Amino acid sequence: MSGITLSASVRQNLLSLQSTADLLSTTQNRLATGNKVNSALDNPTNFFTAQSLNNRASDINNLLDGIGNGVQVIQAANTGITSLQKLVDSAKSIANQALQATTGYTKSSVASEASGATAANLLGTTAATTSSVTGSVKLNNISETFTAGFSALGTAITSNTQGAYVAPVRTGANIAGITDGTSLVSDISTNTPAAGQTLTIGSTTFGIVGTGTASTASTISVDDDIDSVLTKINSALTAAGGGSAVLNGTAIDITGNTGSSLTIGGTAAAGFGLTSGTFARTNAPHTPTAVTTGSLLAEPASPTSNGLATPFTTSDTITVNNTTINFYDSGAGQSTPPALANNVYLDLASTTVANLKTAIDNASGGSLTVNAQGQFRLATGTATDVTLGGTGVGKLGLATGTVARTSAPAVAAPVTGATTLKGAVGTNSLTANFTSADKITVNGKTIGFYDSSLGETDPLTTNTTSFDLATADVADVLAQIDIYSGNTGTASSVVGGKVQLNAGTLADLDLGGTTGTLAKLGLTAGVTDASKAAGGSLSGQTLTIASVGGGTATNITFGTADGEVSTLAQLNTNLAANNLQASISSTGKLTITTTNDNASLDIGLIGGTVTGTGGIFEGKTASAAEPDAASQATRASFVAQFNQVIDNIRTTAQDSSFNGVNLLNGDTLSLTFNETGKSKLDISGVSFGPDGLGLSALKGGTDFIDNASTNKILASLNNASSQLRSQASAFGSNLSIVQMRQDFSKNLINVLQTGASNLTLADTNEEAANSQALSTRQSIAVSSLALANQSQQGVLQLLR
Repeated sequence: MSGITLSASVRQNLLSLQSTADLLSTTQNRLATGNKVNSALDNPTNFFTAQSLNNRASDINNLLDGIGNGVQVIQAANTGITSLQKLVDSAKSIANQALQATTGYTKSSVASEASGATAANLLGTTAATTSSVTGSVKLNNISETFTAGFSALGTAITSNTQGAYVAPVRTGANIAGITDGTSLVSDISTNTPAAGQTLTIGSTTFGIVGTGTASTASTISVDDDIDSVLTKINSALTAAGGGSAVLNGTAIDITGNTGSSLTIGGTAAAGFGLTSGTFARTNAPHTPTAVTTGSLLAEPASPTSNGLATPFTTSDTITVNNTTINFYDSGAGQSTPPALANNVYLDLASTTVANLKTAIDNASGGSLTVNAQGQFRLATGTATDVTLGGTGVGKLGLATGTVARTSAPAVAAPVTGATTLKGAVGTNSLTANFTSADKITVNGKTIGFYDSSLGETDPLTTNTTSFDLATADVADVLAQIDIYSGNTGTASSVVGGKVQLNAGTLADLDLGGTTGTLAKLGLTAGVTDASKAAGGSLSGQTLTIASVGGGTATNITFGTADGEVSTLAQLNTNLAANNLQASISSTGKLTITTTNDNASLDIGLIGGTVTGTGGIFEGKTASAAEPDAASQATRASFVAQFNQVIDNIRTTAQDSSFNGVNLLNGDTLSLTFNETGKSKLDISGVSFGPDGLGLSALKGGTDFIDNASTNKILASLNNASSQLRSQASAFGSNLSIVQMRQDFSKNLINVLQTGASNLTLADTNEEAANSQALSTRQSIAVSSLALANQSQQGVLQLLR
């Protein structure tokens, strides 16, 4: 080929044709792929930039599935909340039906004697009375008392006795042809013991010798008769600790001893009808005995053992409050551990239940006892509760935990005139002691105090009478108040724990003093008129009723002064706070009942002077509320309906999941929004079962029994509705965020892919035009090459 010579025109046309072919190939490739950049060789910058954009778009696209699932999780939770709201509304409807049902009770009530009073004037028309001041009930200075608490009676603990040992007995098989007095070889028709065999009984082995050979102490000859054999066996049993062998018909019976197992062996055993083996002694049946204080904690089981059924080991402990009882075993070579604070060590080689009891009693301050049935019980004592722990507690049949002593307030006695102004807890003294700093003022004059037990003396201040706190009592103070108030009537005194001051009719009573001093006597500061306005049978009398259904206890005084009660309307205003209401008959009989909302409750204890001699409530007690069977049955049906709704709330909350995530069952939804994981959203779930919403199943005979109990349930349902609405709003806000991020991610993927396409996609119109132009150029180049070649052929023709 090197010999071929091309003209310059042909060579130029060939190069042009090659260039055109290359361009045409590139153009056709772009048209085929749609890309102007197909590899890094085409345009490295654009290729790798586009690849990076596409990779990011792919990563974000992968996150879209998780975001989409998150949307569905939130929507599932929102659907659940919608259903829960409907169920709560259904429960409200049931509760409202219960409210509309009949009351269901004959209400508790108490009626007074007729007094001639009216609704507008409960007091009647009696003459004026001397005014007085009555304080609140005060009790003497008491202290809390304690009695021992007892643990539950433990399970019965028995000793680990096994029953007496019974010697093993082996009955041999019948030996065909055996008779007394003749040799073994002539007696036994089958399986005759042969020379060279052995027979082992216990620790003794006899060799078998043949005919014509006399037996010895260690051998048996086949010429021996059965009596000789039995003698040999009995000697072996004696050596093994005892037992006997006898001929029972044509069989050898062997009885061992109670001290060990019975061993039978050797190749000749079968020939004597005996079975080889070691046969253990057994234990006779017995009734386990209860443990006592003398039982050992760790004695091994045996027919004579009195140890615990489950023995203690050195790994056991018992903790009693802040003391730990540990165990070691000197019989196993262990020495007494070094003493440590709050630790006690007992030796299992000798420790009995009595020793353990002493250790527990010392640590608890109480007493551990065991009864005749083997049951342990712990008494706490009165100083402290007792907490038991450790592995050894169960071996005593007791349970771990705290045994509480019983506490109760000491019976408090109302104060009297003899109650001292100062004293120790538990004495007949005021609960709040008077001090030297206390002062009482009565109509401008002062009652002061000093304490000689502290070395103080009477300050002898003008217009002040001082009492020695070491000796003074309440009566001393009341007598001085009478002097200062000018009382000429009934002396002030203490009645039922209440200080009663009689102001007389000559002057008002003005009480004051240092902060808190009057309160120590149950009194308050203020001015009391010397006499009351005309009143009636109730004027000046008091009425107290203990709290009803958590209401405010009633404590009123009848009269016309500020804060006193003189009309039925005023009385009902005071009673309403205690869930009570009153009515008055045409004869002036006052009847007090519970309100409809609290129809199931009983009126509390009635007291005050109106229950005293001549009072309108003297000897009166309130009747108990009586349930109406038909009404309660209706309300019980509402309870059953309500509980069905509660069950559906529970299952609805459990079923509100998507793809295993349940935001209504406490799960957390974690969403990632970008490819680096830095943009995230964690949505915390809630527990919206009945417990989480503050709801619970109702109990018949307790709930819905009256309007008060029903209103409490309605309040809890309203609170549940508020929780659901609040959480629905929170989930809605989260859903908006997630959906916006979902839309943003979709748009961002489009932007990234468009940017990548702009860097790599070809303009098909341009490339098509290029292809057409290059095809034309290629055609022209071929024609030019042909013409150039023809011109050369013409020159060659002339030369020829």
